[in-house]
Amino acid sequence: MGRAQGLTRGTMRHPQYRQPHRGVRAWNAAPSRPQFPEVEAMAKALDYLPRLRVGEAFSHTTALLLLGVPIQASPALHVVTAVTNGQARNAHVTGHRTRRPFRIVRTPAGLPCVQPIEALLQAALMLPFRELVVALDHLSLPGTRHARISVSTSREAVAAELRHARHPRIARMRAAHEVSRVGAESRMESLMHFELARMGLDELELQAEVFSTDGEWIGRFDAAHRERMKLLEYDGEQHRTDRDQYLRDAHRLELARRAGHEILRLHREDFRQDALPRTRIRMQEFLGLVPKPIPARLAAHFAEAYSPLPPLVPDKAIAEPGGRVELR
Repeated sequence: MGRAQGLTRGTMRHPQYRQPHRGVRAWNAAPSRPQFPEVEAMAKALDYLPRLRVGEAFSHTTALLLLGVPIQASPALHVVTAVTNGQARNAHVTGHRTRRPFRIVRTPAGLPCVQPIEALLQAALMLPFRELVVALDHLSLPGTRHARISVSTSREAVAAELRHARHPRIARMRAAHEVSRVGAESRMESLMHFELARMGLDELELQAEVFSTDGEWIGRFDAAHRERMKLLEYDGEQHRTDRDQYLRDAHRLELARRAGHEILRLHREDFRQDALPRTRIRMQEFLGLVPKPIPARLAAHFAEAYSPLPPLVPDKAIAEPGGRVELR
């Protein structure tokens, strides 16, 4: 493509260009600070795009990150193609072949990805249980660009799809779908209700509409226990950086308190690994609820480590040197 644009070989060998992949040249920008996984995945995918062949698509965790799903995952590239084609062979890419037919959707940047439900099934062996729940929360949001896990489907249709899917460890996906909720509008809100579910306390209403004693609308709150008049609210970065937002939220919280509600405000730091035991105690004591027993089918999944798991080779798969995997 560089030659087609009039660049000579000498120009493309200049230090101002880098070679992320064989046959690909990119502008050698100044080194940047470490990026969020989705930003790094986007940069890697754009670098590899000129080498992507017809019928190939970004897959697994790569597709989820490119589609804006707020999971914590490695930005390493995954590319899938049909089993009848040769898979990607590159030191910086994990190539996959699959017998499952897949449809391609494109991100706003034009990057071809497998559909979100297919990417999530592919990544089921690579992600901790908590990240599967975060992904399903995000993809189930109504009225958003990523609301549909597959074309023209609903949360109920996704459940039906998971019931009939044949996939290694499909039970983990079904369990994650059972724990997921409609209404968690950010990663941190998903983590909040996940921790409540882990303690047997996931009975709060998400995105609850709160009104004054006179029936005047006060606003929406992240989670509410109506009978006890307890509200949980996650304070994101916008509460610190946007003065107008800060003042609106302060007014909303004050009105809720005047209406008789108690409020527990949580922050990003409360969901760090070392802070979670204290956060769980705070939420339980604040709500004053008796935890319900965790069903046996979920208990083992809740006990999983939170750190991202290393990629696993699925059952009935053939692994080849160089990180290439054929999915049967």
